[in-house]
This record gives sequence, C-alpha cells and structure tokens, in this order.
Amino acid sequence: MNKTTFFLTRFLSFIFLTITISSLGQTTKIIESYEEYSEAPREIAYAHLNKSTYIEGEILGFTTYIFDKFTKESSKMTSNLYCTISDENGDVLKKKLVKVQDGIAVNAFDIDSTLSTGIFTFKAYTNWMKNFDEQNHFEQTFKVIDADNLGDIKSVSPKDIKVDLQALGEGGHLLYNVSNTVGIIAKNQFGYGIVNAYGSIKDEDKNVVSEFRLNDVGLAKALFTPIQGKKYSVSINLNEREISSPINNIDSFGIIMSLTPTSDVIRLQIKTNKETLQRIKNKDYKVALHNGSDMVLSDFQINKNGTAILSFPKSELYKGVNIFTIFSNDDKPLLERLYFNNTSISQSRISKVKVKAETDSLDVSLSLDLTEALKSSNLSVSVLPSKTKSYNHHNNILSQLFIQPYIKGRIENGSSYFNTNDRKTDYNLDLLLLTQGWSSYNWKTILSNQERTFIYPFERGIDIVANVRKEKLGTYIVYPMANNKTQLFDVPKNEAAFTVKQSYPTEDDIFRIGYVNTKKKQFKEKPSLYLQYYPSEFPDFKNNQKVIDETFIDSDKYVNPNQQSEAWENSQDATELDEIVLKVDKRKTRLEALEKKAIGARVDLIKENIKLRNLRLDLYLQRLGWVTQFDYFAGTLSITNPRVNWGNPVPLVYLDNALLSSQGVSSDFSLLTFLNMGDIDYIEYEFYGSGGGIRGNAGFIKIYSDPNGKTMKKNNMVVAYDVPLRFSKEKTFYTPKYQYYDSDFFKEYGTIDWQSNISIDASGTANFKFYDTKNTKISLFVEGIINENQFISQEIKIEREN
Repeated sequence: MNKTTFFLTRFLSFIFLTITISSLGQTTKIIESYEEYSEAPREIAYAHLNKSTYIEGEILGFTTYIFDKFTKESSKMTSNLYCTISDENGDVLKKKLVKVQDGIAVNAFDIDSTLSTGIFTFKAYTNWMKNFDEQNHFEQTFKVIDADNLGDIKSVSPKDIKVDLQALGEGGHLLYNVSNTVGIIAKNQFGYGIVNAYGSIKDEDKNVVSEFRLNDVGLAKALFTPIQGKKYSVSINLNEREISSPINNIDSFGIIMSLTPTSDVIRLQIKTNKETLQRIKNKDYKVALHNGSDMVLSDFQINKNGTAILSFPKSELYKGVNIFTIFSNDDKPLLERLYFNNTSISQSRISKVKVKAETDSLDVSLSLDLTEALKSSNLSVSVLPSKTKSYNHHNNILSQLFIQPYIKGRIENGSSYFNTNDRKTDYNLDLLLLTQGWSSYNWKTILSNQERTFIYPFERGIDIVANVRKEKLGTYIVYPMANNKTQLFDVPKNEAAFTVKQSYPTEDDIFRIGYVNTKKKQFKEKPSLYLQYYPSEFPDFKNNQKVIDETFIDSDKYVNPNQQSEAWENSQDATELDEIVLKVDKRKTRLEALEKKAIGARVDLIKENIKLRNLRLDLYLQRLGWVTQFDYFAGTLSITNPRVNWGNPVPLVYLDNALLSSQGVSSDFSLLTFLNMGDIDYIEYEFYGSGGGIRGNAGFIKIYSDPNGKTMKKNNMVVAYDVPLRFSKEKTFYTPKYQYYDSDFFKEYGTIDWQSNISIDASGTANFKFYDTKNTKISLFVEGIINENQFISQEIKIEREN
C-alpha cells in the first residue's frame, strides 16, 4: 500500500458525541481498487488563449501548460499535444499537432473564412488523457464576429433565456423528517448563472419553508426539513416572472450529510431519521478521504440519536480538492462531498510594473519577489484595452489545475476563486463544490473487477520503424530535419529493422534516408525500406465535458452595429506607417554569431554561389586545407590533416554533431559522399587538436547540413518518405492594424499584443515590448508558472497620463 493509509484516531477525531470506531483488520476492496485505479499517472492541460472573442482576420494565440495531475508540476512525459477547433456540431474545422517542450506548447490559429460568425470550441489534449474519464483535457468555447456582416448574428434576447433550476441535497441525497442542506443551482441554457435573484422553497400549499439569494454565478444553499407525504418545489423571481421546479427524489430511508468548515477543522455531520435508525442499528459505515491519488479510510457508526460527527484537522487535509465519500458496510458508495483546501497552494503575484515609452513602442517591466532561486519560468500575457469585452475566460491556470479535473460540471468565472483570499471567496467556492454532487471519479469504474489497460500510450514525437530487406544490410543515414539531427544506423545480419525515435517532422520537412552497402563498399544504391509510423494519424477526442458557452446576448451589447461596424470598415483602409528599411549583411551577422559560439575554431559559412555549383564536399574540404582521397570505384573517402607530423593524422569528423568512425589513415568517411556543397550550411574546423579531446590530436571537422539543401533533394541515391502526421511549426503572432485606436470598437474588441512565452530573469523581472496604441488604460492578463510549483494568474491594469 504505497499510497493509501488507514485513517484512524490520530487523524479522525470525533467530537461532541461518542462514536465507536472499529479498526480495519485487513485491506478492503475499496483500498485495493482505489490503489489500482490511481496508480497510473495523469496529465492536465491548461491553455491560455489571448482572447475569447475574435474578429475574422485575427489570430488566436495560445500557450498550453501540461501538468502532472498529482504533483502539480510540469509534465515531462508527453511531447505531443493535439489542438483542435470545432463548430457547434462538434465537427473539427482546424487542427494542429504541437510539440511540448518542458511542459509548455506555443502556437496559433488563423481566424479565417473557415471560422465564420458563430460559436466554436478550442480543445487541447494528449493521447494519454484518452485513457481516463476524468476531465483532464482543456476545452473552451469562443466566438467569432464578422464585423462586415453583423446582421447575420443570431442573437439571444433576455426573453429567450431558459433557466435550469435545481435543488440538490448536500452529499447527493435528501431525506424526509430531518433537516437537510440543499444546494440551489440556477443557470441559463449557456451555463451562465442567474445573478443575485431571490428565491424560496415552498410546500404543496405554497407555504414558504426556506428562502435564499443566488450569488454572482447562480448558486445558493438553504436549510429545510421535508415532511413525509408532502411535495416541495424551488422557485426564483426573474424579470417579473416566477420560475419554479419540483424537488424530486426525497428519500424515506437512508442517511444524509453536511459539511461545516471552521478555522482549524472540517466537520462532517452524518444524520438519519427515526424511520431509518432501527434498520441501521449497529451497522458499520466507512468514510474515505481522497484526492484522486491518495486515500485514508476508517469505519464509524451512527449513534442512537441518529447522528455521527466526524472532525478532520485542516492541517492534515490534502492540498486542493478533498473528496469525502461515505460507504455502506458492503462497500457501496452512499454520499460524497467535495471541499477545497487552499493552504500550501503557492500563488505568486507581480508586485511592480514599470512602463516606458520608446519611440512608437511601450517597454513593460514586470517584477515579483522571488522566494527561492529561479530555476524555470514561463509567462503568457494578453495585452488588451482595459474596457475589453473580448476576454471572458472561465478557467485560469489555478482553477483548471486544482478544481476542474475533480468535478463533473462546469465552472463559471473560475479565476474569482483565486483572486482574493477572504471568507466570501471561501464561501462561494464551497457553494460550487456543494452543488457539484459526486466528483469526476466514478466509483462504479473504480470498484469494478475489470482489468485496466491503457491502450493510448504516452507520446514523445513520432517513432519511425524502418523495416529492412535482408539484401540491404549495411549503414543507413537519416538526414536532418528542423528539429532532428543526422542519425546513422548500422544494421547487422541479425537485425531486420531500425527505429528513428522521437522525430519531430514539421510540414516543411522532407524525411530522407540514404544507404551505404558496407560489405560491397557501394554507395550508389537506394535504400529499400518499409516504414511504419507511431503515431500515424491525428486522434479524435470524444468527451462529455460541459463548458460555459460563449453566446450573443442582446443585453450584453456585444456589438454596436451603428458604430463598431463602421470603425472596423475604416480599419480595412488603414494607412501603414512609413517603414524604415535597414539593410544588414545577414550572412556577416550570422557568421559573427557562429564564430562567437565556436571558441578556438574556424567557421566557414557556405556562400550561395558555392551551393549552386554542386561542388563535392571532399573537394571543398581540400580548399580549407585538408587532404582528401576519393575512390570512385570503391566508394570510399579518406580525410587527413597534413599538419600532423607524428601519430594518427585522421581528424575527428562530425556530421550534425554525430561522430563518424575514424580508424587510422585508411578511415572510411564514405557516408559523406552523399553530400555536396548544396547540402551544407556551415563547417566548423580546427587543425591543431585544441578542443578535440584525447582522440583529437589531428583536429576536427564539424559539418552542419542544411535541412533545405537543394541538391540533397535531387540526389537519386537518397529516398524521401512521406510522413503521414507532422508537427505544426510555431506560428508567428501578428497584431492587427487599426485606423482608429481611440474608437469604442477598438477599446472593446481590439488586440494590442500577445506574448506567448516570456521568461523571468534571476532578479525576478520579465521584460517585453509592444506597439504603443496611445491608449491610456491597458490591461495585462498574465498566466504562468515559476519553479514548477508557483502559479501566476493576474490582471494588471496600466493607467497612463494623457
């Protein structure tokens, strides 16, 4: 039992009443099943989108953070992230496979004609997430507006609002003839709460037995004691009309629960009525406290007064969501209640902001006080006018990581539960969890005897298995791509395949393989391979997650047709600023950078005229001062250093940092015969053994190939293979241009900037620049992570002087 412990008298103290606790003599089915279910690791995805409302022609920028669900640190398990955009029917319109680096993935989607006016859903998930029913992936709706065709928008007016009104017993059940805590939920058809409405619970004679008021997201709780034989309903007053819903499923027999937090303990009160008490006399129940990873468990009994009060010290609770489940003596789950423990959640805040105007840009500096040495960081920042109506995200990095995966329902305005730390916030968060009912962990699945198999593996790039014909044994050279170096594979007689692991081909890459018959010393042969790819296709992700829908509601005034459409139309005729073109010798600049990197060595950056002449590589090496001998008929190539007077004159030769074998004067570098200068980007070399190590007394040659080499593409001895699934290159985010930056349209829907991956320096400062729109009030929406365990989710308002 590596995760689960027994929760006995030290942790579970019962106060006010004497309760008999019977120790668990041996591991129960609950323990065994839970350990097996929770043993496999989980991942959670959170995507920070730059906006939630877009105008056709803009760009949707996103930064996705992948976490280990249990440790809450960045996940290093998966490198493949699947991102999709689907319409209201669930049909996928756009998709990207994005590379995850150190738990972070960055990219963007064009909001083009494919996404016409309407509501769409962005989804981000890994292949491993498909093994679980829990809501570990990320999903969010957004809307797109075509400002030139605002009449096409099918808006919803307040009179068309439909209300789903429910009254749910705390813990999942209501019971006659005993006081019940009831959670009230009032939401419209899009998932938004009915705000601050008054309501009541009435009996069948219209007598009010309890009253309540909904909070800002349509939640409330009330107490009432239903009498056996009577019917009850819950109602609210909305826009001078009464909305009512019956309260069904009140039980005649059973148990109920209520949770009460105090400053240092959590109290669970388990109650029953007189009708049930005789039936359960001397029966044992079990209480489990768990968080999806660990569990503590103990027995208890209900006393002769029909009550059991269980007290849990807050200091012993799990960080984040704690799930209390009550089981019968035959291991049947009866009640469940969620509670959030916000202690030990490390939330950092930016304390200082400096803004400096530089020509046509604003230079922003964000500072925070580091509590420990900086090891890693990443911030994503959306820069919008402070009056924006385009940023309406219901989950931030904290609510997505600490709440959403543990509940079945949807969260409205999840960031509000982490903006402040006061009693009102704690109360509203507890209301959310009270009204969720059962958690996302399905006890039917957990307690089933079915053997669990994980058919969707972790993915780290694309593994390519090359099956080799027997007569083609020898050496294979896999040429470089944008994210992969050159690789060499020697295939002996007893091997029938080799595997290219963790490749990351993009849409611009050509996957090429060459072959050398080492037995016959033949290099003018094509490889004969059958390739298999893992994964080979874009996986679907089907789920039943409920999210808050974006919508067009008249009362929200999302768009003013008379003013904003005209402003957008004017923006299409924007006059571009005069552009100053700086002519820089790019080749010289890059050469200088390479020379600084190659300390003690020479760097030769291949000129374009050399590349176009198709000069053999061995001949070019002669120009650099090396001696090469190429035997055309044998297909061999040797390279020596004429400056070596004693010892081995053969230098160390690298191709894209892969060391080629060197065995004395007769060293065979025949693999290089595949290349000519059209395939080479630059060569780094050194003649006198400095930096070459114990084997490098004859110097070294480091050859770096050009993934876009023109002649390599035409080489008949190199075969290009089609990779069916490719990674999307990181798309550059471009900020739209506007004619007027002081219009209402821009202030409500315009984009100032999006920064997808900003790092914090050792002093705790992050710097970035963006175009100065001259707006006096700007909001920075910041999400991110520092040192794997500190989270930032913050809106920073900048107000400039006119």
